[in-house]
Amino acid sequence: MPEIVAVIGATGFQGSSVVKALSSLSNQYTVRGITRSTTSTRVSELKALYPSVQWVAADLNDPASLREAFRGVDIVFGNTNYLQPDIMNKIDAGDLDAEFRQGQNMVDAAIAEGVKHFVYSSLESPTKVGGPEYSGAHEPEGKYKIEQYIRSNKDRIAGYFIYAGFYFQNLLLSAQWDNSVGNGKEAIVFTYPLPADATLPYVDIEEDLGAAVAVALSNRSEYSGKVLAAVEGYYTGEEIVRAFARITGVPAHYQYGVIPEIDRSDINAMLNFYVKFGAITEHDWTIAKTKASRPFTTLDGFWTKYSTFRPE
Repeated sequence: MPEIVAVIGATGFQGSSVVKALSSLSNQYTVRGITRSTTSTRVSELKALYPSVQWVAADLNDPASLREAFRGVDIVFGNTNYLQPDIMNKIDAGDLDAEFRQGQNMVDAAIAEGVKHFVYSSLESPTKVGGPEYSGAHEPEGKYKIEQYIRSNKDRIAGYFIYAGFYFQNLLLSAQWDNSVGNGKEAIVFTYPLPADATLPYVDIEEDLGAAVAVALSNRSEYSGKVLAAVEGYYTGEEIVRAFARITGVPAHYQYGVIPEIDRSDINAMLNFYVKFGAITEHDWTIAKTKASRPFTTLDGFWTKYSTFRPE
């Protein structure tokens, strides 16, 4: 009988990738999508794509709703969204454990309902790697604290940890047309808050986060307690944008600059850490694409998929 997998945040980038990957393995898994609202437009879209998925409403701030969502579940995929306004407002008010509590609620509810396996999308600790000057990087610190909480309960639930690279998709969010570059011709400028020459890990999060989760679940004795890196390759921002121009024939440029929505001291501390140390320095980890049943989406493959992208 297929195992039941509850996917937290099933409508988001990460969760929907897991829904897609595990739904294709219907002889092994029955997917239960967990989201705050089961009547959203996004849920309707996913229902059309994956009609076998069960949909259940739950809130990470409501432990009772999580217990109900996890009833009869064998596996949980969990992720927390630091950029959610509810979390960031609490962080700004001095509640630095706002994200951790959501993770703790997930883990406690899973244990209470007898869930045996918990796959968590985590990040490493900047202070552990780089020292106290990075203590303001609250997002990765919170996720790492959740990871440690799962590890502290290893006698009650097996933990598996996915460290995702930067999303190729992130560069789409702040792209805009500009006719002041490219010899007077209109070009697309991709603005991102990382230096143009910073080489960092990237992944097509929509396609390949789920593939990494499938790897973790495919050999649990090997990957229990371990980190799998969901990374396709290492690129600079300039390399990514040059690939867009080459694939699409549209003039494009990379610009190191501020994105107002995330121009915050905590986010900047995290990005500064990544520029100095890299996004994944964990030594005891496996590159998921080397174990996956299919190739990860390459940079060229990503831009081929998004070849019609143009900013509004």
